[in-house]
Amino acid sequence: MEEQSIQKRIEALEKLQEEVRACREMLKSELESSPEYMTAFEESKEANQKKKQIKDNIVSTGPNQKLTLEMRENLEEISTIKEILNAELLREWEKNQTDEVPDPAGGTRKFVLTVKLLPKKGGFSGQYGAGQ
Repeated sequence: MEEQSIQKRIEALEKLQEEVRACREMLKSELESSPEYMTAFEESKEANQKKKQIKDNIVSTGPNQKLTLEMRENLEEISTIKEILNAELLREWEKNQTDEVPDPAGGTRKFVLTVKLLPKKGGFSGQYGAGQ
């Protein structure tokens, strides 16, 4: 049954993700126990703070401030357009079962549909989730 296959893959995925988290924690602990690493870490942190301060001073000047605002507005519009385009491409797939659409230049563009499994909510275990 496909549902069982999905459940097994989710279980395997979560188990591997937990193993990766545990490995990361062990490596982090090893790094933090090294005086050389911690010295280099602190030096890089200070350098990054200085770099950020210089960048903020440059970006906050008149013409650069205007560029930053324009860039933020454009990025917000890009995000909105992408959301709308994603919905339209999904409808195109559902309607015509095709992964190609015409582009403005008269050619065709392929698209890919992707699905993302969201994390668990509210600490429920898989046994007591919806549909069980």
